[in-house]
Amino acid sequence: MGTAMRVNYAGVVPLSTLDWTGKSAFTIFFRGCPLRCPYCQNHPYLEGTGLVELEFVEEKIKSSKPFVSAVVFSGGEPLMQAGIVDLAEFAKNLGLSVGIHTNGCYPERAAEMIERKLVDKFFIDVKAPLDDPELYGKVAGYESGETNISPSRTPEKITAAVAKTIKTADASGLEFELRTTVFRDFIGGEEEISRIVTWISENVKNKDVTYVLQQGIPEHSLQENLRDIRVLGREELFELGKIAKSHLKKVRIRTKEEGEEVV
Repeated sequence: MGTAMRVNYAGVVPLSTLDWTGKSAFTIFFRGCPLRCPYCQNHPYLEGTGLVELEFVEEKIKSSKPFVSAVVFSGGEPLMQAGIVDLAEFAKNLGLSVGIHTNGCYPERAAEMIERKLVDKFFIDVKAPLDDPELYGKVAGYESGETNISPSRTPEKITAAVAKTIKTADASGLEFELRTTVFRDFIGGEEEISRIVTWISENVKNKDVTYVLQQGIPEHSLQENLRDIRVLGREELFELGKIAKSHLKKVRIRTKEEGEEVV
């Protein structure tokens, strides 16, 4: 392990039952993300520097071990951090399962972790239909004006990277979950959900993949003009779940009111 390696740390949730259904998890948040989704809930983690030595995070993982069965790396975008590989190895050596929440922009690092058997489950965002780079770019904040996404990260490159991450996870045989955050009048209308799940059904070989529709919470949005939008209710989300269910076997919805429910 490189002694000088550091990670851009944001904080932890010592015990979470929400980040990995069925497991008690220690969730670690990292700063930094290549995207600027206007509805982002974790926007305080998008920028800023909280560099810490790997040992600092390892101690936190170690102290959580008696209480949890898994570590979840979240953010921000955890796969931006080179040190995540060493941290995952540390967690695995303690006997903990490792889960990764990712926007899918780092397929090479995902592949490295799979190859080294350092990840047990991926939770991958599918922000919009993957065959529509223009819409995906809008949802990822490509032209939001909030903060410029790197010009090299065009909508076409973003969608290609996400598709590659999904196919890499799919080919690995690992458990993974795909999820879409639904936001009224921004993303997640009936047609858009239909197009997303059609792509999944045509491109993902694992027919047991779980697809989750998440209720976006407007008041926490990065972009101020979205904060007053009316939240999509549980019944509305359930109806969208039924559309997804016509293409996929395992569909869930996640709301503030009822938590996670099977459709």
